[in-house]
Amino acid sequence: MTDPSDPKDALAAIKAARAGVPGEMRYPPAYDVAYGLICGLLVAGQGLPMPWSIIALVIALAGLALIVHWWKKHMGWWVSGYSPKRARWVAIALVAVFLALMGVSLWGKDSGIVWMPLATGAAGFVAAIIGGRLWMHVWKRELAEARG
Repeated sequence: MTDPSDPKDALAAIKAARAGVPGEMRYPPAYDVAYGLICGLLVAGQGLPMPWSIIALVIALAGLALIVHWWKKHMGWWVSGYSPKRARWVAIALVAVFLALMGVSLWGKDSGIVWMPLATGAAGFVAAIIGGRLWMHVWKRELAEARG
């Protein structure tokens, strides 16, 4: 452990930490498709009758756990969507989109619009892919700026 009172040690620790930050990351488009399908199912499931809505929720949550596990196994790390600052706002906006789509799914269920889960699920699929890629772009840019 370095002595934080010594500026040279502190600077060396910062440089070592920054060197450990991942550089260019490439992950397969299949990851985006899987993430989109999972989020689409999560959104669409809200508009399904019981017990299908619960089954969709369980499958979507299990799918999220599996893709987090896959990411950790292949990339060696996982970052919460809510940090750093600018990337956090992308994640919050994406959550707002998902919540709105879930609300529309519920409204469709209450209104008897049987096709609504298909529409909101498709919108959730597209939003997840676009939002996920946007989050990754903002996150990478923020890390690059921090490296200076």
